[in-house]
Amino acid sequence: MKTLKTIMAAAASLALLSGAARAEDSMRLEWVMQGQFAGPILALDKGYYKDAGIDLKLEPAGPDLKPAVTVAQGTDTFGIGHPNQVITARANEVPLVTVLQLGQKSATTYIARKDTGIKRVEDMPGHSVGLWFGGDEHEFMAMLASAKVDPAKVKIIPQGFDIVAWLNKDYEVMQVTRYNELQLVYDAGYKPEDLVFLEPGDYGVAMINTGVFVREDTIKAHPEKVQAMVNATLRGWQEALADPVAAAKIVLKYNAELTEAGQVAQIKAMGDIMCAGPTLKGEFGKTDPATWPVIEKVLLDTKQIEKPVKLEDGYTNAFWDKAPAAYKTIACPAK
Repeated sequence: MKTLKTIMAAAASLALLSGAARAEDSMRLEWVMQGQFAGPILALDKGYYKDAGIDLKLEPAGPDLKPAVTVAQGTDTFGIGHPNQVITARANEVPLVTVLQLGQKSATTYIARKDTGIKRVEDMPGHSVGLWFGGDEHEFMAMLASAKVDPAKVKIIPQGFDIVAWLNKDYEVMQVTRYNELQLVYDAGYKPEDLVFLEPGDYGVAMINTGVFVREDTIKAHPEKVQAMVNATLRGWQEALADPVAAAKIVLKYNAELTEAGQVAQIKAMGDIMCAGPTLKGEFGKTDPATWPVIEKVLLDTKQIEKPVKLEDGYTNAFWDKAPAAYKTIACPAK
């Protein structure tokens, strides 16, 4: 198990690689500037962070640059990430706290062509699945356990960060993010009706996605900065989801290598991730405490953590409670 000392040492090395500590506050994204982060990008572009009272800079991440590490070390004030990362950090004595929970379902789903004969996870014996390893595979392994499927009867294949192998039928089920690989599948000519979706939520193991976390000492020392970030981020996402085309044009200002159509699709897919749970009750951005024990159980069962943590210390709705009510609803498609 990684200790706090190990994590801090790794983070310090990353800080040396990325330059000296910054004077302004920063938010570390999970990847490059793209529609996945349209809310913060829009809030930055339109000056909503400054209007709310914080001078905030957005920083991209990458395979070796993780928000949980940079925030733990103090290189960044805020990080975009997920409850499983916060729980894992706290199990390693790293005091991260989720202060805004935007996503309310898993960002990943698992797809198969209908001609594979796979209709549900219980059908997986004798079939193959491509998964991302390094921790991302555990959600599907939990789905197998929930369905009482022996993993030894499933051919599990490490997959790359593209869809080529699945298109070539190297494996039947593919792990995809809703906002990226799934959109590429659609671009390749598949329609939703051509596919079978194996959903983590149907098996009670969904690891909800996309929140913003900080260190405990930031909350204590600078609650006004945390409140400003929460207010502006909610406002940015509300506006981005109300007009994905306009938001996509803003995203392209920060990453010209992208396409407008692709970013519109990505922003809409993020809306799908957010339009569940508390959001459907007009509580966009609120943490539902009931989702955290589900995630902790997956982490314990897959031995990513050794013992339970005090979950209620890992999140707070205090800043959401104080955010303007006008920003707590977003445009969701009719169910």
